[in-house]
Amino acid sequence: MNLGIYVHIPFCVSKCLYCNFYSENKLEYINDYVLALTKEIKRESKKYTQYSIDTIFIGGGTPSVLPAGCVSLIVNAIKQNYNVLPGAEITIEANPNSINYTNSAEWFSAGVNRVSVGVQTTSNRVLKIIGRTHTYQDFFKAIDDLKSVGFKNINADIMIGLPTQKQNELKATLRQCFGMGLTHISAYTLILEEGTPMCGLVQQKKLKLPSEEKTLGMFKYLLKHTELNGYNRYEVSNFCLPGFECKHNLNCWNMVPYVGFGCAAHSFVENFRFGNISNIERYIKLINQGKSVKAFNEELTVNQLIEESIMLNLRTTKGINLKDLKQKYGYDLLKEKSLEVMELQKLGLIKLENGYLFATTEGFYVLNQIILKLVD
Repeated sequence: MNLGIYVHIPFCVSKCLYCNFYSENKLEYINDYVLALTKEIKRESKKYTQYSIDTIFIGGGTPSVLPAGCVSLIVNAIKQNYNVLPGAEITIEANPNSINYTNSAEWFSAGVNRVSVGVQTTSNRVLKIIGRTHTYQDFFKAIDDLKSVGFKNINADIMIGLPTQKQNELKATLRQCFGMGLTHISAYTLILEEGTPMCGLVQQKKLKLPSEEKTLGMFKYLLKHTELNGYNRYEVSNFCLPGFECKHNLNCWNMVPYVGFGCAAHSFVENFRFGNISNIERYIKLINQGKSVKAFNEELTVNQLIEESIMLNLRTTKGINLKDLKQKYGYDLLKEKSLEVMELQKLGLIKLENGYLFATTEGFYVLNQIILKLVD
């Protein structure tokens, strides 16, 4: 059985105004944290001897701020203690201004074969407004450095609906990503999270978001031009050239088990969801004392597993494998939700083909409402 590994690096030089992920500017703890992290990776390995590792994802935070040698140390700790399959997808997230030739070469040498670069937009004006510390020029140089050491699978994270963002700025971002020959584009619409600085600034009317109509127009432009440039939409927000889907994320959406290491890392294994504490100093201390760093451990009920499976599968363009859903959980979706399915079909929001139920392009715009109808 396959298992994915997620490694959380909770360090950022500065926090973006919209971000609600756990990260801190406590760079003085990096070396101690990485050593503790490798201890956790090794310590937990005995629980997963029956699994083969097909994906590794180093996320954050900003993994690219790690000093020289740290990524190699982490990847080697995994390879030495787990059955990592040949050709396993190994991804690292990185910010443009912390990518250079030296660390790119280290990652490539360590076996990393996919890099996800957080550009968000190539408009220097908008980057400054949202609190990003890089420029478009940094992004261009980062891609050049990554390619020069041998990386062929490079993703750009971009965002839509940013404060004061205009459609021509999105057009420029896409044009530059296409021109660089990037294999994957993740395009997320800004969601204002309570408690983030950006949410406060918008509420105080110090920042203005584009209207829903303008944001929708930007997303429709993105859909059209990714397709015209050969990128397949395989998930709500993800587009790739043929054969370059992110396997790690696809596995998560298809409920394949994964285990997370590091502060605030979450896991899903054998119908249990569990996660680590969100405190760097405490994490280091407990690991060094040989103690547990678990913050919670919850066994999902059959109903919860059914709901999660429906919700996550519907994020993909392939959709829900109705036969698998019935075999795994004894749940016949077409029988249990026949009226809802017929209504959604009549509205043109879902389709049924070859044993799969999936959202149409129009359905993806109201995906949350579709999910509520099918799991309520």
